[in-house]
Amino acid sequence: MSLILIILVILVFYWYYKTWGKQDFFNSTARGAKGFAKGFMRGVMEERIDEFKRRMNYYVIALLAKIAKSDGRISQDEADMITQILDANAKDRREREFLKASFNEHKENLNDAFEVAKDFLKEVPLPKNERFNVFRVLVFMAFIDAEFSPKKKEILEQIARAFDISQSELENFINNFSNLNTSKQQISLDEAFEILELPKNADINAVKKQYRNLAKKYHPDILNANNVSEEEIKKGVEKFQKINEAYEKIKKHLENK
Repeated sequence: MSLILIILVILVFYWYYKTWGKQDFFNSTARGAKGFAKGFMRGVMEERIDEFKRRMNYYVIALLAKIAKSDGRISQDEADMITQILDANAKDRREREFLKASFNEHKENLNDAFEVAKDFLKEVPLPKNERFNVFRVLVFMAFIDAEFSPKKKEILEQIARAFDISQSELENFINNFSNLNTSKQQISLDEAFEILELPKNADINAVKKQYRNLAKKYHPDILNANNVSEEEIKKGVEKFQKINEAYEKIKKHLENK
């Protein structure tokens, strides 16, 4: 009996397909194939973009490590900047740990900046404007401390050569950031709270949380990723420096209370 039922079902399906279901069948099959192709291509593109980002993150971190350690030590501001980059760019905890380990590895070798920058462009071929954006982040790291040491300049020169950035373009980068540093004025405690957009009775936890939020918003690496204009990046860098200065001012005040 069950065999007869199966045969009947097959016959009914065949009749439906033969009479008026044929076009629907082909249409649905075509739609399914088209949807599968789109989904497949989307998956391939997302995988390629993820790989591009992973390589980009690795080489940026490697070069930042060499600049940060070039004067023999990594300052608190430099460590904070690296933490913000890892938090903002790492896809997950596993990638963050990998990038952190890469930073620690590359900070111990300051003599291969040119080779690493060359490998960067082989693995991640960037047009010149994008190289400028990456280089801007590297120069910012070099100036995040008060002192711009000769060793930092030497490493930047090596990277500039690998990136096909001319000496005059390099000097222009350095002068722009140097002007930002020399024009800095000591801010008051009241100004520091205003910059962080906090009430004067805010505790240290609220200060740290707000600092992280604002630092992520104005971090040069984040601005570059959002493809903003050079003028916007310059304003963002100024804002980022003020945020760092305000945070240090308030933190020192609260620690000494």
